[in-house]
Amino acid sequence: NKFEFRMLGSSQSVSGPNIALNTIMAEELGRFADVLEKAEDFDAALQTLVCKALTEHSRIIFSGNGYSEEWKQEAARRGLSNLPSTAEAMPTYVSAKNVDLVTRHGVFTETEFRARYRIHLDAYNKVVAIEAKTMIDMALHQILPAALGYTKELCGGIAVKKNLGLPCKAESGLAASLSTGCDGLYEAVEALKQSLSQVPGGAEEAAVHYHRAVQPRMEAVRAQADLLETLTDKSHWPFPTYSDLLFY
Repeated sequence: NKFEFRMLGSSQSVSGPNIALNTIMAEELGRFADVLEKAEDFDAALQTLVCKALTEHSRIIFSGNGYSEEWKQEAARRGLSNLPSTAEAMPTYVSAKNVDLVTRHGVFTETEFRARYRIHLDAYNKVVAIEAKTMIDMALHQILPAALGYTKELCGGIAVKKNLGLPCKAESGLAASLSTGCDGLYEAVEALKQSLSQVPGGAEEAAVHYHRAVQPRMEAVRAQADLLETLTDKSHWPFPTYSDLLFY
């Protein structure tokens, strides 16, 4: 289909994908050369080779929106793999055909190639674990105290207004929403902590657990924190808001 190289973070490198693409290109050009160098009629052999390659691999050609749901469905219909997560994609890294490809071209030995796989897997597991633990720390020590503090302030105002016989429907509704949101954040954090305590010992099993159990709970924590951001007074919120980041 197409390849896109975007602005990478400081901890990332485009060298890995480039190694893969260059090795694949070398493999295919080698196959073409093997056919064309033996051909008695070069032009006829080239025409046949191009038609053969297009016929065999036309299913990968798609000129529409590669990010659309339509393409996901179409790719599945064509029998193309769709591996949207690192945990799902990593096992294919050391598939037999890939090991054969890089060793045959002298890019890596099998030991070197498998070592890189383990390094990538270990890095993925550590990054997700660090992000999850950082999220828990931010939620418990910054976001939750900020929302609880604002809730307490609202409740103080509600008590004063009620003593004076003044209406306080807005404050009461907001305080109730904040209280519900705080409970939701706390529960989401506890669920995340539990999933972190259940990470298996093996690297492959751990990666699957981080993807299937930890990351969904991180998303749940994030959703509750996003909700509280929309309810908490800006003077109480400990971080720049989305509005600050986008417009100021």
